[in-house]
Amino acid sequence: MKKRIVSRSVRCLAVLLAPLVILAGSAHAAGKAGSKEQTLPPSVIPKPAPPSVVLAPTLPTYPFEEIRRGQKGYGLSVFAGSEPERFDVEFVGLMRNQTPDTSYILARLSGQGLEKSGVPNGMSGSPVFVDGRLVGAVAFSWAFANDALCGITPIETMRKLSTVKGGLPIGLPQPPVPLADLRAGRIPADLLERELARLRPQMGNGASASVQWTTSGFGPMSQGLLRQALGSVGTSGQALPDAGDGGPRDLQRGGAVAAVLVDGDYRLAATGTVTDRYGDQVLAFGHPFLGIGPIEVPMAKAEVVTVMSSQNSSFKISNLGEIVGAFEQDRQAGIQGRIGLEAPMIPMTLRIAAAGTGQPRQFNLRLADVPFYTPLLIGSSLLAGLDSASYANGSQGIDLTAHLKLDGHDDLIVRQSFDSDSAASESAAYLLSIVSYLVQNPLEKVKIRSVDLDVHQAPLPRAANLVAAHADRTVVRPGDRVNVSLDLVPYRGERFRHSVKVDLPDDLPAGRYSLVVADGATADATRLALAPADPVTFEQALDLLGSFHSRRELVVLGVYGGAGLSVAGEVLPRLPASVRSLWGAAASGSAVPLRSTIAQEQSEPMNIPLDGGVRIDLEVRRREPFKADGTPAAPEKAAGIQGRENRP
Repeated sequence: MKKRIVSRSVRCLAVLLAPLVILAGSAHAAGKAGSKEQTLPPSVIPKPAPPSVVLAPTLPTYPFEEIRRGQKGYGLSVFAGSEPERFDVEFVGLMRNQTPDTSYILARLSGQGLEKSGVPNGMSGSPVFVDGRLVGAVAFSWAFANDALCGITPIETMRKLSTVKGGLPIGLPQPPVPLADLRAGRIPADLLERELARLRPQMGNGASASVQWTTSGFGPMSQGLLRQALGSVGTSGQALPDAGDGGPRDLQRGGAVAAVLVDGDYRLAATGTVTDRYGDQVLAFGHPFLGIGPIEVPMAKAEVVTVMSSQNSSFKISNLGEIVGAFEQDRQAGIQGRIGLEAPMIPMTLRIAAAGTGQPRQFNLRLADVPFYTPLLIGSSLLAGLDSASYANGSQGIDLTAHLKLDGHDDLIVRQSFDSDSAASESAAYLLSIVSYLVQNPLEKVKIRSVDLDVHQAPLPRAANLVAAHADRTVVRPGDRVNVSLDLVPYRGERFRHSVKVDLPDDLPAGRYSLVVADGATADATRLALAPADPVTFEQALDLLGSFHSRRELVVLGVYGGAGLSVAGEVLPRLPASVRSLWGAAASGSAVPLRSTIAQEQSEPMNIPLDGGVRIDLEVRRREPFKADGTPAAPEKAAGIQGRENRP
């Protein structure tokens, strides 16, 4: 199978481009304390259980409009273990039509220590009853509140989720890094944090959804990023497999439940509470999870260790259990799923070889197949792996190779090197950017079948700065071989010299000819700035990504001032004036004029990454043509030969 090789393109250096433009113009795994249970790899994670043979009865509901101020009720939620416990509810009032077709009940909770803790995260979905009839689900609260005041989503609204069949999915967002910025290497430093923040449910009016994010296997840096983006994030262990051994019971009203985004050797999930269960139907949360309508996300059991009280926002510490079904609707009123339904997941293998640690550590994961968030899950999983296998902070060097299998297309192999104080987060953001373009591109729907990552981690940066370059001569003829000497300065090392031989094309026109010598990513940024070609098909987009180089490659570009066109995703250099005029007159306006021609490109691998680029200006003199009798040709004929740059 054909494979494509891709690398990060960095920002184009002005010192390389400006003279060329002028030239063209003139020419986890931890469980409960003491437990031996470990997070299970995907190969042994139990498949979703079959639908329960015991059908939960449908409870009668208490109408929203009959709720009165001061009226009393009660709720169910798990505060420790797996068994739901009762807490008291006093209704404060109704919040009608806070948004169109969305109303809430305001209530004050008490009992089970709620007077001290307030409404803890993880309590969202807790069912509330009056006279044995189901009122709705605890959905949201406010940070720093002095008492346990919450909003309740009416059950009539939530039960409508079970009647929704499929529905139109919400359109995918634009990739967070446009292709033009991706190929120029302009990747925001805070990209990972901004994308993580999209996981946080938005309630408005300063309220916070009472869902609790839980992780296992994540290290301190990745945990810190999650907390910064999502607020409260707890560390989860592995729940025991069944209630007979003390693990979570079958999903029931008031029981703990989790929506799983990452599963396997480390996990990321949002935990809340089951509001209603009838037959194989499960309603939970009372608020949106990701808010994207139709969804396929694994549904797992959970158990609560304890409630952690906090002045900001208290939360439940939970253990995640086995996957028993899948959620299929994610709406404003909550999420709905079915026992026994299996959600598709993307297998991901991550191998990390840290310096001096011997054999690489391997992590096996499964990622929820949600195009909205798949890029984020892949990027954050890479960072989590670095964080847990060795470290993700501080100066270091990282070599990344990512093998992406795509349905209906050639495999894509991503290779790049990173050397800086933030190499780990840079590698995660770069991978996130590439995958975002793949699954969120405007050209074609693309499905990722699997992800395979190899990471080599060095304790210190290794990149050598390219500071100067010298050619053995500056006056050349077409077809000559030019020896170029490069001066490089490695990190905390002695300056050294590297030589490269450049064979000039045989058909170069007379005049100025520039060699751009740079690391692969800088050369890519320069090449794509001089000869942009926006893809109009997804195959062209893959070809563009496949043309990128790694910073472990030394690339030489040869450029002169020759006009051309960029048409329908293809670069057409050195076109005659008549052809350019025909394209320019086309009504489609699809042709973009180019002022420079890239006449040659060559690359060679280096044993360390490079950083930077230089330009060498040469003067091309063509050999004087001769007649058959050996005398020099007329000057005008010679000039005609020298004008070959206008030939196709």
